[in-house]
Amino acid sequence: MAITSSIILFFSIIVFFFGQLLRINIGSINFPLFDIALFLLFLLNIFYQIKYKKLKIKNHYFLAFLVIAWLSFLINHFLYDFNLLKPSLYLLLLTILLSFFIIPIHPNLISPKVRYFFSLSLIANIVFGLIQYFIWPNFTYFDASNWDPHLYRLVSTFFDPTFTGLIYLFFIIYVYLSKKFPYKNLILIISYFAMVLTYSRSTFLAFILVFAFISFKLKNLKIFIFSFVLIATTIILLPRMPGEGTKLERSSSIKAKIENYKEGINVFTKSPLLGVGYNNLFYIRNSTNPLSHSISGFDSSLLTILTTTGIFGLVFFILGIYKKFITSELIQQSILIAVLFHSLFANSLLYPWVLFFIFLI
Repeated sequence: MAITSSIILFFSIIVFFFGQLLRINIGSINFPLFDIALFLLFLLNIFYQIKYKKLKIKNHYFLAFLVIAWLSFLINHFLYDFNLLKPSLYLLLLTILLSFFIIPIHPNLISPKVRYFFSLSLIANIVFGLIQYFIWPNFTYFDASNWDPHLYRLVSTFFDPTFTGLIYLFFIIYVYLSKKFPYKNLILIISYFAMVLTYSRSTFLAFILVFAFISFKLKNLKIFIFSFVLIATTIILLPRMPGEGTKLERSSSIKAKIENYKEGINVFTKSPLLGVGYNNLFYIRNSTNPLSHSISGFDSSLLTILTTTGIFGLVFFILGIYKKFITSELIQQSILIAVLFHSLFANSLLYPWVLFFIFLI
């Protein structure tokens, strides 16, 4: 069994590196190979919990949230006859992801060797991202595959600079707060350089906030001052390449987000208590491109949760995060601070690669 568990864990980390590059088509459904890795990891975790007689719920709030999410999904399916297959698979994926917070992954599965390999995969992803930025900065061709077009922004294998920037920020936090990490300063410099080339403003703001939090927890004001001066200097020196995305002062995306939030509030008013059902936004929203990869959520994870699971779902989800926060150490607390703030501007709290990083670390 030890060999099987190692294969599943290393397979999960490898497909994490490949991000959106490895996708599978089954009929009309297209999904990343990473989803299968998560399912296998879920089964492995349950097996280990039962084997060592430690199958115990540690976060009842997330469990309550999932009950509400499934209830909302089924009610809306029977009321409006939404398609059952595709949305249910997405809800199943969310259930699998949150299961690792409800029943934390067994400590026997996450060895120092696994974390070391995960760190190597992140370093490799960062290097790949830098190669992509300098060799292939034009990502607008992927507009034909319904991905957002990006120009002169680092997107790596995740095909999105906002999510990529957040994952790199996670890694910076992890490396910075680790007591022993090989070539620590060099890795931090390279990771930071890659992060800022995403031109993700939400990531920059999260960087300042999270290092303010770390500075407060460690009672060291120099940490905040240095991080603030660093990011401010970076913003000034970052080259403004051709394309709207590299203009940090751009206002078009801000206006677009405001309209996105307004649309979310409008959807919320249609079913405020239990929402319209997870991943049913595809059927509710009027999109000019129904195949877009961003149609199933709003530009805020909490707004997405509110519209799909209602007030009851949002309350239990927030309580679940709070329970996770107060029972975690500084590294995970800092990562949670980063993703919570970041998720006000992107649907990052529900991004599988983001949640994988949190529960694995």
